[in-house]
Amino acid sequence: MKKLSTLSAVVFYMMMNAQYCTPSFQYGADSNMITNVSFGTINNTSSSQSGSTQVYENFTTMSTDLQAGNSYQISVKGPSSTFPSDVVVFIDFNKNGNFDDAGESFNIGRLGAANPFNAMTITGTIAVPSHAASGVTRMRVLKNTNTAAYSDPNAANSIHTACDNGLRAGQAEDYTVNIAGNNVVFPSPYCGAENVNTLTVSEITKVEFAGISRESIIDGNSDVIENFTSTVFNVSRGTSYPITITGGTQGQTTVSAYAYIDLNHNNVFDANEVFNLGYLDNSDPIPGRQSGLTSGTIDIPADATLGETRFRIVKAYESSSWMGTLENRPCPSGWFIGQVEDYTLKVKASNLATSEVVKRSSSRIYPNPTSDSVYVKTDAGLEKYEIYNLTGQKLAEGTSDVINMESLTSGTYLIKIHTRDQKSTTEKVIKK
Repeated sequence: MKKLSTLSAVVFYMMMNAQYCTPSFQYGADSNMITNVSFGTINNTSSSQSGSTQVYENFTTMSTDLQAGNSYQISVKGPSSTFPSDVVVFIDFNKNGNFDDAGESFNIGRLGAANPFNAMTITGTIAVPSHAASGVTRMRVLKNTNTAAYSDPNAANSIHTACDNGLRAGQAEDYTVNIAGNNVVFPSPYCGAENVNTLTVSEITKVEFAGISRESIIDGNSDVIENFTSTVFNVSRGTSYPITITGGTQGQTTVSAYAYIDLNHNNVFDANEVFNLGYLDNSDPIPGRQSGLTSGTIDIPADATLGETRFRIVKAYESSSWMGTLENRPCPSGWFIGQVEDYTLKVKASNLATSEVVKRSSSRIYPNPTSDSVYVKTDAGLEKYEIYNLTGQKLAEGTSDVINMESLTSGTYLIKIHTRDQKSTTEKVIKK
C-alpha cells in the first residue's frame, strides 16, 4: 500500500469535503459488500461481516500511481446473495469533483450470486485517457445487485451514475489515484511499426471525411506512420459518413484501404472496429504518379463511446506470393508496403442535421468495388439510376436494380439513385 505524505493527506481531506456525492441503497450492504479491490499497488481487503458493513467506505488514504495514456487491470471481489451484482468503476479524470463526464466510467462486469465464503472475483481494464489531468483524484468502485439479471443474463446494467439513489443492495468504496502526465511517444499507446521487418513506404496523399479534406506529401520519403492526430474529424453517434482515400498504387490492383477506429477507447483496434474501404482503382488522380482512390462508408455505432479517440487509416499492398502473405492490418508487421496515417475522431451525441450523414434507410449499392455489375437496394423503391464520370458527364441511365458496368473502363464513377419517394442519393462506385 502506498504511504501518503502530509501534503497528500491535506489534499485528501479537501477531496473528502468536495462535491463528490454518495449513492444510496434500499437494502444496505449485508451479504452484498465489496470484499477486495486490487488495482495497481492497491490491494485492499475489507470486511465481509454482515450487520456491520457500511454502504459507503472511504479508503482515499490508499492510492496508486497511474500514467496517462496507459491501461491497467482491476479486480473486484464480493458476495452477491440471491441476485447477480453489477460492478462499475468511476474515476474523476478531469478533477472537477464529479464522475459525470464522458470516459470516466468503466463497466467491469457482473458478479454471480454467492455468499461471503465463496465470493467471486471479476477483472476488467481501466484505460487512462492521454488527456487526463495530472495529480491526485478520486476513484469509486460501485457494486449493486441486479434483480433483472437473475432471469436474464443479458439484462441492462443496474448502475447508471456514481451517485444513483435508487440502488438496491451493494456498496461503494472510494480510493485515490495519482495520475502522471502523458509522456508516451506517438503512436503509443497504440501499436506502431515495431514488428515490420521489410518496408516499402507507399504513401497516402489525401483523406476526405466528415467535411474535411486532409492532403499529405507523396514523394517516397514519408514516415511509415504519420501523426496527423491534430486533425479532428467530428462525427455523431448512429450516423454514417462517406470517406475517400487517395494514394500511390505502383500500378498494383490489390492496394487496399482500411479504417480502424478505437470506438470503445480501450487503446487497441478490436475486430469490430474495422472498416474495409476497398481497393484503390488506378485512376491516376495524382499527376505523374501511378495512383488511385477508393470510397466507402463508415458507420458510427449508436453506442460508440463519446469523446476523442484514435482514427487510423492504413493503405497496404495485399498479396499471397513469393513475398509471403501481405495483409492490411491495424498494426503492420512482416513485409509492409504502404503507409499508416493516424487522426483523431471526436464522437458526439446523435445529430441528425449533420450534412455528411448518409441515411441508413435510403439506398445501398453493392458490391463496391465491382468488375461487372452492381445491385441497388432501396427502401422506397427505385425510380431510375444515372451513371456519371468524375467530370460530371452522364454516361448511362436506366430503371433496373441491376446496373451493368462491364462496358465501362476501370475507374471511379458516380451513380445517382432516384427513389419513388422523390428523393435521391449519390454514391461513388469503383469499376475494377
